[in-house]
Amino acid sequence: MEEQPTQTVQKSNNGPLTGVFRVWGWILLVWSAYRYFLEFSEPIDEFIFKPFIFLGPVLCYVLYIEKRSLSSLGITKENLFPSLYAGFGIGFLFALEGIAANYIKYGTLMILPIQAFQQYGFFLIPISLATAISEELLARGFLFNRFFEKSNGNLIYSAVYSTAMFIALHMPILLTSLKFQGVTLFMYFLTTIALSLANAIFFRYSQSIVGPILVHVFWNMTVALYL
Repeated sequence: MEEQPTQTVQKSNNGPLTGVFRVWGWILLVWSAYRYFLEFSEPIDEFIFKPFIFLGPVLCYVLYIEKRSLSSLGITKENLFPSLYAGFGIGFLFALEGIAANYIKYGTLMILPIQAFQQYGFFLIPISLATAISEELLARGFLFNRFFEKSNGNLIYSAVYSTAMFIALHMPILLTSLKFQGVTLFMYFLTTIALSLANAIFFRYSQSIVGPILVHVFWNMTVALYL
């Protein structure tokens, strides 16, 4: 009888992933409906609706269902500067990847910004930052971290499953506003998968969400400038 509280805690931390899948499924459903039925400007999407739809359910689940702190999402001061330095380095590699993808697509280096960059200019940088914060807290801080914990530290399993769920979250925008085709669509999927896998590994070893957010910002700018 004395061991019962310990068993209860272990079940809470290492039990089935049903709750995590429900949170993700709800977010995907609401985000898909939002993309299909509503059309607002990019700043309204990324500064208001995406944080509300992506992070609202996550924060409620973590704080009130799991009863854990925000550090379980990688929101911590630990390893801050190493994570920043590594984030800049990995982000630069994604920029080089974007240049290579651009060259493969056109046979020469051509910078053809997407409509959002043409419209907002360098204001797209804070928009990209807002996007990265919402998506990384959900995909790496929440999804990947829970898979990793509940799989007893299986990095490959956690990275692959969280990447598949991360890709699914991008389907609504691909089917509504971006509408990439051919080589551009292939490059988008390739770079998105590379981003997700790299950030999963990065987050695993840094234990901070700051670096993956920075890498994601570089990736967003790569898509805007080169794809």
